[in-house]
Amino acid sequence: MGFSTEWLPGVVQTRTFMGEDLVIYRTRSGKLRASRPYCPHLGAHLGAGGTVDGEQLVCPFHKFSFDVDGKCVRTPFGPPPKASLSLVEITEAYGIVWAWHHHNGDAPSWQLPEMDLTGDHAPVYQVTDLASHPQEVGENAFDYWHIEPLHGVEFIGEASPAREDGPIYHLESKINRQLPLLGQRQHVVSTTAFGLGGTCVVADLPEFGIYAVNWVLPTAIAPWRVRLHLAVSSRVTWGRNLPDFLRSQASSGAARAVSAGIFKALKRDIMTDVPIWHHKRYVEHPKLSRKDGLIGAYRKWASKFYPPTNLRTPSPRSGVEDRGDVLSRPKTG
Repeated sequence: MGFSTEWLPGVVQTRTFMGEDLVIYRTRSGKLRASRPYCPHLGAHLGAGGTVDGEQLVCPFHKFSFDVDGKCVRTPFGPPPKASLSLVEITEAYGIVWAWHHHNGDAPSWQLPEMDLTGDHAPVYQVTDLASHPQEVGENAFDYWHIEPLHGVEFIGEASPAREDGPIYHLESKINRQLPLLGQRQHVVSTTAFGLGGTCVVADLPEFGIYAVNWVLPTAIAPWRVRLHLAVSSRVTWGRNLPDFLRSQASSGAARAVSAGIFKALKRDIMTDVPIWHHKRYVEHPKLSRKDGLIGAYRKWASKFYPPTNLRTPSPRSGVEDRGDVLSRPKTG
């Protein structure tokens, strides 16, 4: 949905998710909440002028107020009616805001694991809309034999076998690529998929004092439409000899500079993939070669996120489907 830093206390924003608007807001004490957009009183859109008053979301139309559990607790006219907002489960992890979706509206059945995936600064990021599917975007990270012909990055091999841990899929790979300011380097990258909601690629370069986390986060906004967040945050070990009052500021500035360089490489790679994702169609039974890596294994793992009564893979879209002007100009943050 976005990054935690986008919601300061009192901020109300509307985001599109699974074909509908969500109104996401942060209370004055810092609680983050998400609601379907329409006030149960007379249907005003809470994201179009709604405000935060302490711990309550206030409707812009008649100023009905709703607490963090969605219950109407105050009106200007006297006792509140028995009315509640339709809340959507939302959580924050790794500096990212995640929303839960289940086809039956069920509560979350798994949680994001505790992992050290934050940097010394707010993420450097960009947002792009395109015609695709979260599974197609996620699959790309495990289709490791495409990176040399398309991106010019040599895949040397798996540093350890891929492993599945319920809703988490993980792979460590050894690659050889040109790194900003560091030249051609062989190093290990650690790739982790968190369901179909996003993938992170960690490059740990202790010899250079750099720990960089790259995020590829596809949010489904409509059938075969995604809003793609690309982001990088980093940590550095430089400046250890500085006084305490300077160390944090120096590390943050240095890490952000590192992330800016790495982000250029991430953006270059992903924006090479984007036109392919945008125009391709899903092949349910691909004619795979021996060099196609983990595509089959990834698809089998991904099938657990679909209703068992329906296709357990993305529905193929028509090759002549009118995609419209979806491939938007990137938004940078």
